[in-house]
Amino acid sequence: MLSAVHDRGAVVAVVGEAGIGKTALLRAASEAADADGFRVLRAAGAASERHLPFACLHQLLQPLLGAVDSLPDSQRDAILAAVGRLDSDVADQFIVGLAVGNLLRECADGRPILALAEDLHWMDPPSLEVLGFVSRRIEHDPIVVFASTRDETLGAFADVRPEMIELMGLDDETAGRLIDDRAPGLDPALRARLLSEARGNPLALTELAVAWSRLPPGTLISSWVPITTRLEAAFASQVDLLPDATRAVLLAAALNDGSSIAEAVAAGSRLGGASVSSGDLAPAVHAGLVRLGDDRLEFRHPLVRSAVRHVAGPEERAAAHGALAEVLTDEDRILSHRAVAAVAPDESIAMALEDGAMRAGRRGAAVVAVAALERAATLSVDEAAQGRRLVRAADFAGQIGQPDVVIRLLDEAEQLDLDEVDRARAAWRRQMLGGFLGGDLARVRTIVTTIERMATAGDVDGALDSLVTLSVAGWWVRFDSAMRAVVVDGAERLPVPPTDPRLLSVLGMTSPLDRGADVLDRLTAMDLDAVDEPLSLCLLGSVAGALGEYELSLSLLERSLPGLRRQGRLSNLSGALAAYGPSAWLLGFWDEASAVSTEAIRLAEQTERPANAATARVYAAAVAAGRGDPELAESLVARVESDIPLPTAPLLNLVTLVRALAALTDGRSEDCFELLRPIFTAQHLDELVLVSQAATSLWVEAGVQIGAVDEVHATIERVQHQVDRGRNPYLAGTVRFGQALTADDDRADEAFAAAAESDIHRWPFLHARLLLADGVRLRRRRRTAEARVPLRRAREMFDQLGAGPWSDRARTELRAAGESSGTAPRAAALDLTPQELEIARLAASGLTNREIGQRLYLSHRTVGTHLYHVFPKLGITSRSELGAALEA
Repeated sequence: MLSAVHDRGAVVAVVGEAGIGKTALLRAASEAADADGFRVLRAAGAASERHLPFACLHQLLQPLLGAVDSLPDSQRDAILAAVGRLDSDVADQFIVGLAVGNLLRECADGRPILALAEDLHWMDPPSLEVLGFVSRRIEHDPIVVFASTRDETLGAFADVRPEMIELMGLDDETAGRLIDDRAPGLDPALRARLLSEARGNPLALTELAVAWSRLPPGTLISSWVPITTRLEAAFASQVDLLPDATRAVLLAAALNDGSSIAEAVAAGSRLGGASVSSGDLAPAVHAGLVRLGDDRLEFRHPLVRSAVRHVAGPEERAAAHGALAEVLTDEDRILSHRAVAAVAPDESIAMALEDGAMRAGRRGAAVVAVAALERAATLSVDEAAQGRRLVRAADFAGQIGQPDVVIRLLDEAEQLDLDEVDRARAAWRRQMLGGFLGGDLARVRTIVTTIERMATAGDVDGALDSLVTLSVAGWWVRFDSAMRAVVVDGAERLPVPPTDPRLLSVLGMTSPLDRGADVLDRLTAMDLDAVDEPLSLCLLGSVAGALGEYELSLSLLERSLPGLRRQGRLSNLSGALAAYGPSAWLLGFWDEASAVSTEAIRLAEQTERPANAATARVYAAAVAAGRGDPELAESLVARVESDIPLPTAPLLNLVTLVRALAALTDGRSEDCFELLRPIFTAQHLDELVLVSQAATSLWVEAGVQIGAVDEVHATIERVQHQVDRGRNPYLAGTVRFGQALTADDDRADEAFAAAAESDIHRWPFLHARLLLADGVRLRRRRRTAEARVPLRRAREMFDQLGAGPWSDRARTELRAAGESSGTAPRAAALDLTPQELEIARLAASGLTNREIGQRLYLSHRTVGTHLYHVFPKLGITSRSELGAALEA
């Protein structure tokens, strides 16, 4: 794998029990990489550092931190904040992973990297998450990750699916030679016993052989115990023989969350009550228990560290933690030792732990925050503070999907004297356990009442944020009218400004028909140019799209994207891009819809947002269906169905929309009509406005073509009722479209003219289909000269969309009307994949590969590879020709 690094990256995981030789194998890999010119990075998990967020990441990146200025500001700040060099929030934990990946790629340019990650089972969770995130994305980079662990499940690293190397014990013959080399005079009975119990474990064979060789003749070995226990006991017996000063320094080192010799010596002096020096470590070095170098103390094996801790009693360990707290300088490290050393409630420590937990949470280290808040709760002096800390811990546990932990923490908290805010927050968290996959009116009413209690107790922002969460959940589970009314009434009772973006989002997304007109009025009255907060712009853009104001939606969402990129809010960015797709598609920007949806899918998968990925796939599929690529469209929507474990009605309707469009594009009108029938024959159409607004025109067009005019008429009336209630401009356009297509012969001219003069020109695909239908109608009534006008315009509009089958249909009709229009021009850009098109456009705008990579969170090599494929597809040979080729 090292020799092939210039062709592909690789990830290896060495699995085996303690002492089996994992460290030796990593050391051999390091020596081989050094000889081949690799840059070798190292990190090792330690039980004493699991509570320090990004401790291992700091180890790994230490040699590279001087290069972080080459990254975009948001990525640079994310890394510096994660490793504690910048007191700043990490807006999204995934930005840390992307930033680390980009830093490694930058530094691997010209010199490959070997990243050694030892003892994953003891690595702090945030570092392990980032390591796994990066390792899943290095297949095209000159980077090898070599990890070791005792646990085959690999924890957060399991999704990487590394090449697995399971180390087994030595065979009996080799094991016997090793025993004889280390303890040539070992009693034959003990030798046989050791061969049997060690099962080829090299550390056990070497250490126990020496230890047992020192036993008096005739000594009996106790019955079988785990080999790690025997090893730890053997190391402990060696520790017992050391001088007191040496043991004091070793204990401080074993409990320290760092490896500094100076720190261990300073703490050892306080612990022993007398001055000690690094020279007092000589007996431990001579015994082979530790290694020293460059002010670093390294235990020969983790079991040695464990043995040192176990030799000391609880009081002695507490004293050592206290001594470390006195000599360290980093506030977080001091606090962790003070917290362990405390034997009674201490509010000052509890407050500091709570502050540290919130910092850890802002850095994306939710697991660390949970542990710190739990410890803070145990050290709290009064019940209210203890309960608050447990509820906050439950919030963090909920964020990382640990419902069992949430329940345990809430059970503890609710037994205490909580204040009103915390009791309401606890109730909200309990009600939302496991997400909101269903519910009834009583449950929705209970949740809204809980949210209102939160606001009454003083947490209005928390209440409004919770309502946003509930309204999104309601979109997916399709609240009925009574549920929607409960949510809307609760939102309107909150004491917030009427134009708060969160309030408008709740009203518009929850009740687009009854509150849509009011929300649009409020949007129109707002000074939207003064809104600059990216999340607010995203909320406003999303609700504008849900209400059919796609130009406004696109404008607001487009303004939100740079800020979300700059802040590193990748989860929100994936949502904004997913919301951008439908507006771009309906407004006729099909290339852009496809490219943006592709980026949304990639980011949503990286940030584990399946709903965003599903939405983006639907509209990428819609472009493919409209352009006559049913195979691609079907593969995308089939992926949506397989990725969402519990498909909801709105999502299934979106999938059906794509399949219906593919059928209509292919000329299969009856298939299109039957696919959509379940949606349009449902008792209530209220959810249609939220889900598949474009489906109405497909149902109308297909129904007219197969002669189901009565059913289509009924649907148009129902949709008109929706328009009357909610003032949705796009739905109004589909009504005009339907009225034209279903008009009697004596009213058809008037109906088509009225539709053409309406706002339908805002939606090119809908407009072009109206023109095509008008041209077909006129030609069939032998008004061929009149028919050519709308048919020409339809042809041109379909050509601009790249909707090949529809363009062909318009050309066929034109030929039947006596006008030849030649072969449809095919834009070379249509041969590009959506990501190639996005990269080509950015390159044509003047951005370098590195700048494009920074914007799209890709390596510059990946950008270069895409451009390498773009040039021949566009028939060009240089970057300077990109603009003209894309324009053509």
